[in-house]
Amino acid sequence: MLTKLREGASSWPAKVILCVVALSFVGWGVGDIFVSRGETTVAEVGDDAIDVRDLQVAYRNRVRSLQTSGVRIDPGTDLARNQARLALEQLVQDTLLDQAAGTFGITASDATLRAAIVNNEMFHGVSGNFDSNVFAGVLSMNGLTEETYLASLSRGIARSQLIASLGALPSLPDELVRRITQYRQEERTAELAVIPNDVLVARPEPQDAELASWFADRSGAYDAPEYRSASYLLIYAEDIAGTIEIAPEEIEAAYDATPDRWVEPERRLVRQARFATREEAEESLATAFEETAPGQSEARWLRRDDLLEELAEPVFAATVGDTAGPVESPLGGWLTYRIDEVEARVVTSLEEAHDIIRGELALAQARYALFDLADDLDDLIATGASPSEMASTLGLELKTVEGVSASGLTRDAGSLQIVPETPEFLEEVFLAHLDFVSTVLETDDGGLLVVEVTEIVPARARTLDEVRNEALSDWQAERQTELATREADRLAGSAGSTGDLNDVFGFAGVTFLVTEPFMRHSMPPVANISFATVEALFDARPGDTVVRTSEDGSHQVVARLVDVINAVHSPEDVSAVGARLRQGVIRDISEGLVSSLHDDVTVSINDEMIDQSF
Repeated sequence: MLTKLREGASSWPAKVILCVVALSFVGWGVGDIFVSRGETTVAEVGDDAIDVRDLQVAYRNRVRSLQTSGVRIDPGTDLARNQARLALEQLVQDTLLDQAAGTFGITASDATLRAAIVNNEMFHGVSGNFDSNVFAGVLSMNGLTEETYLASLSRGIARSQLIASLGALPSLPDELVRRITQYRQEERTAELAVIPNDVLVARPEPQDAELASWFADRSGAYDAPEYRSASYLLIYAEDIAGTIEIAPEEIEAAYDATPDRWVEPERRLVRQARFATREEAEESLATAFEETAPGQSEARWLRRDDLLEELAEPVFAATVGDTAGPVESPLGGWLTYRIDEVEARVVTSLEEAHDIIRGELALAQARYALFDLADDLDDLIATGASPSEMASTLGLELKTVEGVSASGLTRDAGSLQIVPETPEFLEEVFLAHLDFVSTVLETDDGGLLVVEVTEIVPARARTLDEVRNEALSDWQAERQTELATREADRLAGSAGSTGDLNDVFGFAGVTFLVTEPFMRHSMPPVANISFATVEALFDARPGDTVVRTSEDGSHQVVARLVDVINAVHSPEDVSAVGARLRQGVIRDISEGLVSSLHDDVTVSINDEMIDQSF
């Protein structure tokens, strides 16, 4: 981490500030309220400032990527703020590299910027070439102007040039790269089978003395852990939000304060065609959007703010089926648009939003109320009150847990008890003294916790009679694996390097099959084999047979190496491996550079602004 995230970021004062603001500005997007006035610097890196609006763009890009992968991130949650901090960490690192590039006088020329844009496939149209309208649309949909994008691109190229300059290293020896290429891409084939332990040897039965001796050597593994029972209070804002009354006028004021939140703007399904001149565009108005017409883009759903204003005006004035334009593009050329479909603007009424706003306001006030509740609990603890008495006095729910271990398992395996998942609970239960009420603890997930340990059952060694069934099963599995490995080794040895393994192991009902070629870092497509088998085969010579236990321990993998395939490598293959090796060296050097830069530059972060804005 570039900075140690302050533990106070979730402290009560910070939460109070957040709750007070939430009462006035309900709804996600409060970050825009904060950044529209006053201080907007979320971090300082030496003499440079990082604006919270830049962080919001970086955060949105990060969240969009995660949500595409199915990860849901709700604004205002700890997960959202963690993602904001990770995005800020990257911005800080980029700023450090920007400063270093500036120190060394590294810049990006106009020609370099132009080439980077023209060659970026993200800005190509259906023809496969750069399309200025696609360029404008991509920037608009990402909340960027051309100026801000060019500035960001220039800094990114300068950073890349800085990192690339670190790679001014002597060439790696050709023979070394060739040998590494050979090592990585060597392939092998083997005849292989996965054989259950219980068809190789019967499940063994121990003598009493044998099991007792085995258990004595491993008795610590069967010890009963310490168990504790406790009564506790664990209160979250959600637990008391339902008791908080919200006046109708507060709900109406909150609704009016965030009008954009309740409006889903009109969307249009739009196709566009691009022409070099106005004359070409006018001549093609009737045919520009025929199925075979060249130069038209795929249809895209657009909101008004997805387009530059001079383009949005004609597009959103047209009706379905109309052709809008021609319009001169600010980035060159002339555009016409076809409107295929319109989704009307949707406004959520106050009545429809009522329950959502009431719940959010109540939750915000409940978070604030937790601050007072913590004081009340502190006062009661000072009087010697027990959790039971606190619950009775303050109208809270007293909870208990009976016989729980430090790992969260209950003594009664069939118990339906719910052990709180917040890690502070078990930590406190196993730190506290018997019959001693803890202080009021604030949990990382925003709750208040008070614990009193009511019983301690010390850890103890269990006797063999207590765990006989478990110990017997473990002994049998361990011993059977040993015997099965030994038997598989014996049988494989009897086949030698040329005998038919199918004949030797025929009784097991398995068939040895020759695998497809595999490399040392891949696995043959056979279930239940481990990399230990692959490693052994790459240490073997053709004709050698190896025996290894399977991934789940219940089978033996018997494999005879059939062939070693030394691939014929082209100069391009060797060059590619050399480039990867070189990049690894450069990456190590660049990470060292960033670490060094951070040691030399003061970085300060406004944690409160992050909490308020995300």
